[in-house]
Amino acid sequence: MHAPVITEQITTDAESAQALLASAYAEGRVRFETSEDFRFGQRRQDLGELRIDDMHYSFYTEYQMSPLGYALIVRVLDGELGFEDAHRDRRLFRAGDVFMCAQPDEPYRAVTRTRRAQAISLDLSLVDEVSEEPAADVVRRFTREALRPEQAGHWRRTVDYLTQTLAANDTAASSPLVLGAAGRLLAAATVTAFTPGALPRPSEHRSGIATVRRAVAFMEANPDLDLSVTDIAAAAHVSVRALQIAFRRHLDATPMGYLRRVRLDRVRADLHAADPTRGVTVTDIAARWGFADLSRFSAHYRRMFGELPRDTLRG
Repeated sequence: MHAPVITEQITTDAESAQALLASAYAEGRVRFETSEDFRFGQRRQDLGELRIDDMHYSFYTEYQMSPLGYALIVRVLDGELGFEDAHRDRRLFRAGDVFMCAQPDEPYRAVTRTRRAQAISLDLSLVDEVSEEPAADVVRRFTREALRPEQAGHWRRTVDYLTQTLAANDTAASSPLVLGAAGRLLAAATVTAFTPGALPRPSEHRSGIATVRRAVAFMEANPDLDLSVTDIAAAAHVSVRALQIAFRRHLDATPMGYLRRVRLDRVRADLHAADPTRGVTVTDIAARWGFADLSRFSAHYRRMFGELPRDTLRG
């Protein structure tokens, strides 16, 4: 994951629009039904393993596309989309629907009468970070139907939260910790939303106290790294589920919640050591330790230390 690279493209030329689509997605055949008001626009936020495209059309389009190699989640904002995947199943999606267009290793055909849509490209490496199974196996179980309204709503709010947070805070948008957490958050939300009847996997019960000690030692030694719960579980030599059970049983916390406490301690130390007269800000220090949302960060900080971070900096 890297800081968002934002590009905006608008064209009234069909060949240019075809080239834009080919560069953004896999190669394939694209046919436009042009008219005098032909117009295509795309705004892309590229974060490396995650890309967010906002597109608007003024035309009818047919696609015959090669396999993408990643999960492409589409959110229809206006109009409708017809999809046919490698199984020859035809599906029709309308405004408000959220769906995955095809499996990463399968070609697909699409017919669009869409005015506006949002497309989220999610590399399988991000799915690997939030799952104990190979990403291809996890994605293979994704539903090919539109998400139910409650699932779609949660997924949309996650996307909106990430884009708004990164757009509002340049320091956070360049922090590897913030970006890594953002990618995993969306990957986890996608896995949860698209896996029918998703249930926690059963796992072995090992010595809970020993597990917690290994995990805590690893987090306290590496709070500056972009750690996922999978990384912590691997360091503790247990499954993710076993790690979560051990932390809940012995610390009444989650592993990531404990990591947040460790990072808050580092923030407090940096605030005490900082000189506010030299332009050091709470925002800079918070982002350094992976906190993008300042209001939530301040609430966590005050709950833990009994004062606001700005008071610590001034003191």
